[in-house]
Amino acid sequence: MRRYPRLAMNISWDQLAQKRVCFGHQSIGANLLSGLSALGGRRLDIVEGVDPEIFQRPVFAHFRIGQNGDPLSKCRAFAQVINDGVGARVDLAFFKFCYVDITAKTDCNELFQRYQEIMDSLSRRYPKVAFFHVTVPLRRVSGGVLGWLREKSGGVDPEREDQVQRHAFNQLLRDVYGKSGRLFDLAQEEATAQDGKPSAFQYRGEPVQNLVSDYTDDGGHLNRQAAEHIAGRLLVCLSAAG
Repeated sequence: MRRYPRLAMNISWDQLAQKRVCFGHQSIGANLLSGLSALGGRRLDIVEGVDPEIFQRPVFAHFRIGQNGDPLSKCRAFAQVINDGVGARVDLAFFKFCYVDITAKTDCNELFQRYQEIMDSLSRRYPKVAFFHVTVPLRRVSGGVLGWLREKSGGVDPEREDQVQRHAFNQLLRDVYGKSGRLFDLAQEEATAQDGKPSAFQYRGEPVQNLVSDYTDDGGHLNRQAAEHIAGRLLVCLSAAG
C-alpha cells in the first residue's frame, strides 16, 4: 500500500478546538473520522452523539444519519437533529451523502431542490450556525478503452452511469455553494492524486471525476492513508470558517 507524504496544512487548531461541531455521516464519514482522530490527537474532542447537552463544551460530535440509499432521509434526519436543540448550541454543522445515495435513477435536480430548501431553511432559522456542504463521494469506476468502446457501441455500464449522476449533483452543489466558503469538495479531493493529477473518465465527450485508485482498497471506501490526507483537507476547510 502506498504511503502518502504528510502535507503541510493550514489548520487553525486553536480555533477548531474552541468550536462546537456537529457532523452527520455513514461509512465514508467513518473513514474521515478515523483520519480526524489520527490528525487531531488530543487537540479535538471527538465524540459520538447529538444530545444537546454535549454542545455545552467545545466538541466535534458526529452521528449516523438516515438510511443509505435514501438521501432525503438524511436531509430530514439532519434537520431533525438541528431542530431538536443542537441548532441553538452548535457553531458548525454539516452532513454528507454516501455514493450509494446517488445512482443513475436519481433525479439530481429534484433532490438538490429539496436539499437546498432544507439547508436554506435551517440557515434562516439558525443564523449563528455555519452550515457547511459536502460533495458526494465517488467510487472507482473503470474507464479507459473498454469503457469508451462500451459507450460507443451503445452499451450501458451501471457504475459509470451512477458516477455521472454523482458528478451532476456535485456540480449543482458547486454552482450554488462553491463561492460561499462553506463547501468541502470531498469529490474533488478524492479525484485528485497526490501529485495533483486529476482522475476522470470521459462520458459523452465530457470528463467525469473518478476516485483515485491509490485512495481505495475496495473501490469505494478510503484506505487509511487517504482518509488521513482528506480529513486534513476537511480540517483546513472548517478552520477557515474562523
